[in-house]
Amino acid sequence: MKVDARTLDFFDRHVSRMIVEKYGINDREAVRLLLESETYQMLMDAEQGIYTMGPRVVFDMWESEQVTGTPRNSQYIRGN
Repeated sequence: MKVDARTLDFFDRHVSRMIVEKYGINDREAVRLLLESETYQMLMDAEQGIYTMGPRVVFDMWESEQVTGTPRNSQYIRGN
């Protein structure tokens, strides 16, 4: 089951804004990086429930993926 488009749009806007603000890249590139990530694939899967955690968590997962190669190293996934 997939997360609905309205919810994904919410995350697209908020998480890409966080990427732009932290890394100083343009909006289009930030959205592309988010949409092509494993983090986003996890977010779209309603069964994983990532969409219930909020944009800050998704941003942390995305950032962990960029640094370590997997969003599963996020403090929110590991539980640290």
